[in-house]
Amino acid sequence: MLHLALSCLQGRPMRAAFDALRALAPAVQLTPGNEPSPGFAAHLADSRTPVRTHHGFSLTERAPQVWADDGQLSVTSDSVHPPRLGTPAAAHFDAWVATQPTLPVLETMYPGYRLGSDAELRHALRQGWPLALDVSHVFILREQGGLAYDTLRRLLDAPSVVEVHVSANDGRRDAHQACTRATFGLDYARERLRAGTPVVLECYLHRLSDDARRRQVDLLEEAA
Repeated sequence: MLHLALSCLQGRPMRAAFDALRALAPAVQLTPGNEPSPGFAAHLADSRTPVRTHHGFSLTERAPQVWADDGQLSVTSDSVHPPRLGTPAAAHFDAWVATQPTLPVLETMYPGYRLGSDAELRHALRQGWPLALDVSHVFILREQGGLAYDTLRRLLDAPSVVEVHVSANDGRRDAHQACTRATFGLDYARERLRAGTPVVLECYLHRLSDDARRRQVDLLEEAA
């Protein structure tokens, strides 16, 4: 099912962003980056819209702390970013993983984060960790020379990938740009959408017109 990330309309009140997005797609991923709205939990329930939660989403905070300094995960979400390198949580990440009976879905990252290197992605694949494959992050890692072709192939074929995120960038930073037909990973995201995998469009729709927003959704759905 296609989800639109709440952060596609970054900075807006949660309810306003949610209502605008569910008019475009069948489901919404609840992400950090939006202002809390009074009564939003009840509004979510009344809408009966399928949702997934991501990273530090909170009904009451715009961007809560996700990883505590002792390495513990401070939120309960369907999928999360691994910690940023250089933080106490990153140093404790391996120990935290070893103590978890069930892992949340861990997002593939790019240099500067855990799961942001070829070696760490290969380790995650060997261990069968549940992964959210963010094709824009993979593109950055590949363009910066940090991802082997064999690792990319294994990622794209991995049964442990249970969620897919898609947006575009220039290979240098995670810019959440609008997708085009040439966007890296677009065809893969469409294939996974057809197969029933949750696919999340993460481009910044607040920079686009209403027509351009609809075209972004159509681009993902046209072959699904």
